[in-house]
Amino acid sequence: MTDPAQIRERFVEMVRRPDQQIDLARAALLVAAENDPTLDVDAEMARLEQWAGELARRIDPHWNNLQRLARLRTFMYEDLGFKGDVRGYYSPSNSLLHSVMARRLGIPLTLGVVFMEIGWRIGVPFEGVGFPGHFLVRLTGEPGDLLLDPYDHGASVHEDDCRRMIQLTTGGTVPYDPSMIRSLGKRDMIARLLFNLKVACLKAKDDAGALSAIERLLLLHPDDPPELRDRGLLLYRLDRYREARTSLRAYLAARPDALDREAIERHLAALELMLGPPRG
Repeated sequence: MTDPAQIRERFVEMVRRPDQQIDLARAALLVAAENDPTLDVDAEMARLEQWAGELARRIDPHWNNLQRLARLRTFMYEDLGFKGDVRGYYSPSNSLLHSVMARRLGIPLTLGVVFMEIGWRIGVPFEGVGFPGHFLVRLTGEPGDLLLDPYDHGASVHEDDCRRMIQLTTGGTVPYDPSMIRSLGKRDMIARLLFNLKVACLKAKDDAGALSAIERLLLLHPDDPPELRDRGLLLYRLDRYREARTSLRAYLAARPDALDREAIERHLAALELMLGPPRG
C-alpha cells in the first residue's frame, strides 16, 4: 500500500467504526503507513497472528487469566525480547507500530498495543488505561482489576505506584485522582498515539510529520482548538499561508479567551499583510 490517499482513506474508514469494531493494531499500522508508505500492513498483522499462535500452543485451555498473563509476560518480554526504549524514548519510530515490532523497542503505548493484541488473541480481557504520561493496561474480570505496565515487562502497578508516577510526571503540581486510571476506548488510544507522534516529530524538527499527525487528530476530533492552533502554526512555518490563516482564525473563533490570543493575532496580522484580507 503506497498511495497516501488510499492509506488515509482506510484510516478514516477504520476510526469511524463503532469503537468496539475498530481493529486497534491495524489502525495503528495505518498511522505508521503514512510515515512509511512501503509498510505492508497485512504482513505486520500476520506477524501478530503468528506470535499469538506460538503463544497459544504453550497455553493449557483450562488456564485462568492470571496463568495466561504470566505466560504472556514470559513470551513477549523474554522470548520475543520486547523492552522499553530508554535511550530513544522520544524518537518518532517509537510511535510507529511496525518499527516497534521490528526493533522490539517502544514506549508504553505502543508496547501496550502489542501486549493487548497478543493477549486478546489468547482470550485475556485487556483494556487500555490512559494514565497521564504513561499508558497502562488493565486486566479485567479478577476480584480486583489489575493494572499492568507494558513498559516494565507487564509488571503490576498499584495505587502507590500511580501516585509516584504522577508526582514525577507533573513535578508534584497535579495530585493523583482515581479518574486517571479510567479505561480508554480504541479511538482514544489512536488519538493518543497520534499525539505522541506529533510531539516526537516536533522534537525531531520534522514539521511535515507533525502536521500529518495533527491532520489525522483533527479527523478524530475535528474542532479540537489546540490542534487547530498547532496546525495553523505549522502551516505558517511550511509557507502554506492561506491554510494557516484559516486554521488560526478557526482557533480564535473556538477559543475567544485563549491565553495566547495576542500571539496568535500577531501571526494573523503578519499573514494579512502577506495575503491581504480573505476573499468572499
